[in-house]
Amino acid sequence: MLLRLYPRPFRERFAHSMAQTFADLRRERPGRAFTLWIFLETLAGVVRERATHVGRLTMAGNVFRTVKYAALAVGALTVAGIVTVMLLARGTGEDIAGVVAPALLLTTLSVAAAVAAAVMQGRQRKRAGGDPRAD
Repeated sequence: MLLRLYPRPFRERFAHSMAQTFADLRRERPGRAFTLWIFLETLAGVVRERATHVGRLTMAGNVFRTVKYAALAVGALTVAGIVTVMLLARGTGEDIAGVVAPALLLTTLSVAAAVAAAVMQGRQRKRAGGDPRAD
């Protein structure tokens, strides 16, 4: 069951031999303590491989693309919120500066994060020899 938690490339390469090793070890050393130890050791291996897998995705530029689009989405939602607050407060005489100012700051930071992620993604693609205009 734990083998299913490994990233697909790792699982495709090592699942059969790992399952065989687990079965052999289980036959040689029956008992709950050993089973618990194997479970914990394998779970630690899953965490390590998942971290490595995420690191590889980062190097492939997927994280920069995700950050770029997430930052743009946060910025757009914040602008929509500012417009909504302004429309609701129109004509009421309410002071909305305490709400709008931090929201504008969040929008500015979101756009800056999106631009930085786009630049990093472009640089990474340029180093890899890909088309920097893709996405």
